[in-house]
Amino acid sequence: MPQEHAEELAAAVFERAWANFDTLTGENPLPWLYGIARNVMREFYRSRREFENLDDFDGALPDESAAVDLSLDINRALLHLPYAEREILTLFAWEELTQAEIAEVLGITPNNVRVRLHRARTHLSELTGGHDD
Repeated sequence: MPQEHAEELAAAVFERAWANFDTLTGENPLPWLYGIARNVMREFYRSRREFENLDDFDGALPDESAAVDLSLDINRALLHLPYAEREILTLFAWEELTQAEIAEVLGITPNNVRVRLHRARTHLSELTGGHDD
């Protein structure tokens, strides 16, 4: 993504967060802010029509520096996971959100987060030959 788009999107996220600050509930604003960022990104790609759907996303991790610690096998496997599985693993493992926070970000129930995390871990384990740590 070009730098200018990244800067525009960051500005849009914080502009929307400021405008909706009164909707912030709870002690941790991070899930709320992630939800806003996720919606801004979705709107950006939808408006640009660069991707037919989110499964066509190029697989880049939100924080690529965190991928340095991954083995090459796991990193390659992550790129082969569907976007939804990459997203939930990234939020849990790299962003260190709780399952309740992930549920808030994604707009799903905590139970659904547990199910999706289990499926994503299983899929990752299959792709790495059973070595997902």
